Order: sequence, then C-alpha cells, then structure tokens
Amino acid sequence: MHYFAGLDIGTTHTKLVICTASLEIIFQDKLGYTVGFGATLDADEIYRNTINLLDQANGQLDFTANELTITFSSAMHSLLLVDAAASPLTPLYTWADTSSLPVLEILALDPASGLLFFDTGTPLHPMSPFCKLAWMHHSTPELLATTYKCVGIKELVWFRITGQWEIDHSLASATGMFSQKDLCWNTDALRLAGVKDAQLSLPVPVTRRIDIGNFHWVIGASDGCLAQLGTGAMEKGTAALTIGTSGAIRTTLAEQWIDEKKELFTYILDEAHFVCGGSTNNGGIALQWWEQQVMEKEDDLGTIVQSFEAALKKSLPGADGLVCLPYFGGERAPVWNAAARGVFSGIHNRHQQADFKRAILEGIGFSFRRLLEKLEKAGSGIHKIYASGGFSQNPWWVQLMADILRKPLLVDIADADASAMGAIAIGLKAEGKISDWPEFARMVVRTYTTFNPEHQTTEIYNSNYQHYCRLCLY
Repeated sequence: MHYFAGLDIGTTHTKLVICTASLEIIFQDKLGYTVGFGATLDADEIYRNTINLLDQANGQLDFTANELTITFSSAMHSLLLVDAAASPLTPLYTWADTSSLPVLEILALDPASGLLFFDTGTPLHPMSPFCKLAWMHHSTPELLATTYKCVGIKELVWFRITGQWEIDHSLASATGMFSQKDLCWNTDALRLAGVKDAQLSLPVPVTRRIDIGNFHWVIGASDGCLAQLGTGAMEKGTAALTIGTSGAIRTTLAEQWIDEKKELFTYILDEAHFVCGGSTNNGGIALQWWEQQVMEKEDDLGTIVQSFEAALKKSLPGADGLVCLPYFGGERAPVWNAAARGVFSGIHNRHQQADFKRAILEGIGFSFRRLLEKLEKAGSGIHKIYASGGFSQNPWWVQLMADILRKPLLVDIADADASAMGAIAIGLKAEGKISDWPEFARMVVRTYTTFNPEHQTTEIYNSNYQHYCRLCLY
C-alpha cells in the first residue's frame, strides 16, 4: 500500500493527515505547542511534534510494510538562526514578531529597499524574515556574522530528516528576499539584510523529493498557497478565506501579478500558479485579547469563541452603530503598519459588552471585505469563497462573514485540514500520480455546506462598513 501524508507546521499546532492514493483519510491528528506563544516558538518542540505524530501514525498503520510519501506545509515568515550542528541560536520568530519595526526607518534610506516588493512580491513589514534579518544586522551584527544558517522552521525539520539545507520556491517567495522572476535570492535584499547566500538554504521546486527507505519526503509549499489547493479554490472567480489566530483571503492566478500599490502580496504555488491576497494580524487572537486582557478571563480559545457566539444572540447586527477597527496587534494588509492601533467608534452609554464583542467580529469581517474589494481588482470578480481554518467550525461566524462579504461561503464538511490536503496534492504530483491540479480536484470527494448572504443583514452591515472605511483613513 502507498500512503500519502500532509504534515502542516502551523503557529499553534503541527497537524498530520494521511490518505490512501484514492484520498480516503485514514489518519489525522495534531499536537499543540507548550513553549512560546505568538511571536516566538520553540523549534525543537515543533520538530519533536513532527516525529511524535509520525510515530503515532506508524503505530496504527505500520509503515515498515508500506510506502509513505510525506509532504510538508508550513506557516510563512518564520525565522530561526542555527549553528553548524543545526542547533537553534535564537527562538523561532513567527510572523507575529514585530521587534524589527525600527529597521523600517533605516531601510527607507536606501532606495533599493523601495523596489524589493516589485521583485519579491512580499510587502515591507516586520513579519518578513527580510526585516527581521535586517534588524539583526543593525542591532546584533556579531550574532548574525557567526550564524551558520538563517532558516524557517520547515527548513530545520527538512535538514534534520534529509541532511539538506533547502527551501521550496513557495516559502522562499514569502521571505522578502527571493526573486520570483529569477527564482534565486535577490542580491539587494541580501545586502540590506546583512547575510550571505551561503547562510540561506538552496531554493528548490515544491515537488522536490528525497527517498529514504520506504519514506518519500517531498518539500511542499507554504500553508497559504496549499490552502488554495486543499479547499479547491483554484479556478478563476474563486477565493479562499482562512481565519485562525490570524487570517488571509487569497485567489489563484495563472501568472505573476505584482500590486503597484504594494497592498496585496503575491506568492508562488508552483511554476504556473501564483497566489495573490492579503493577510490580517487580527483573527482569533483579537477575540483572545478581549477576553484575556479586557475581561481578565483566562479561558481557552474554545470557551472564548463560545462567549462571542453568545454575544451575537444579545447584540443585533450592526452592534447599534458601534464600529471596531481591530488593529489591536498592528496590521498587515492593506496598510502594512505594525504600529497601527485599534479603534472603537460610535460608543454610547447604552452599549453593553455583547455589542463590543459583536463589533470586534464585524470589524474582522470588514477588514476582509476591504481586502476582497482590492483582490477583485487583481483579476476577475470573485463569485464564491471557500472557508477554512478554525472559524469555519462555527456556522454563526461563517454566516456573519457571508453577510459582510456579500458572497456565498462554502465549508467542506469533511473537516480535513486544508493546507495538509494541499500538501498531499503536491505529493501526488511529485510521485507522478497526477499531472495537474484539476486532476486532483476531480479525485477529491467534497460535500460543501453553503452559507448565502442574507440581504436584510447585508444592508445593515453596508452602513457600518462605510464608517469602518473612514476610520481606516485616520
């Protein structure tokens, strides 16, 4: 038997999904992290999670008697400095780390930094490994000078398994240092970041495969790009919406498109597909902030989400005119301002806690509507959106998003991790089991629940959305 696995390294969990060659799911599980939170994580713990998940699967499936193709998915923008023994010299910095914010003023003095976006497709923002390295170059040059490799979490796991320092084109395109045109490291970016080519991994195609016994390791791509594959949002006129700790909305293009306004990113899926979209800092983490910091409740995320659902039953759509700009942790697209701050506007003494909770949820929705409007200018109009991530498990939240975005939202009731399923698609192609992505789409048996926008509620949200857009101009 030949099994296919998608292993997704996220910012809260490592997830493993295993299928047969016909895409029947036979194993799925995840392990959370106990060390670090948000901006920094422990790379060794993530590696152990990877091995432990594979061991658990092996206990059920006995890989010694079967072949297994394992393809990686990974969150974008992580950075880790390691020595020659592949031991971490720093924590694993995630997209949420904004400590490199001061370097933006320094980079602005060099004209080359303003042109990088048009070659790399990655906005200039502290989330990117480029900005993190550039800040280290100025703040701790001795550490950077003695570092053997500057890598992301997938590169570390890949090296410890295969012995090769390699990075796929998809993840490389999200570093802010990779030329999407030439498929190599951008020399100006390396100069500004203070690193040498030898300190970075070798860029390789997403179907790069290394065989070790009956294990076939495929390097895969980034989680955002693979979510397009996993949800089925590959055809023209569709988009994928993911909301977890943070969130993103993306569409797939047949050719590279670089936003002249520098508001939307463009990352590589493979040589013939590019993923364009916008990401927000403030998804589920905004809900956590309200409950933990404002309400001073140390509840887990599941309980927090339930409390927001209860609030929607007490507060009517529009939150009685209360509008939230949810930039509680700075913001990425379209403003790309890590120093941005949140706003509650229209507060009245009749507003209750439930109204503030609803306003936060609606504010998150408005941020995606603004991105969707910009995304539609990158290609044709979007007529349906595939939903994934933690929010898709909550029908009330999905319906709220459908009403705000004014588009049908589709949720696959199979509930398999979208990025892990996208990774499995890459594995099938690397093994020659499929020739293109439409063939993968025909293999997948999907049953969608469709959430159509409700006209009456949509009209209420339209008014608050206009107020939201005015707040964005402040």
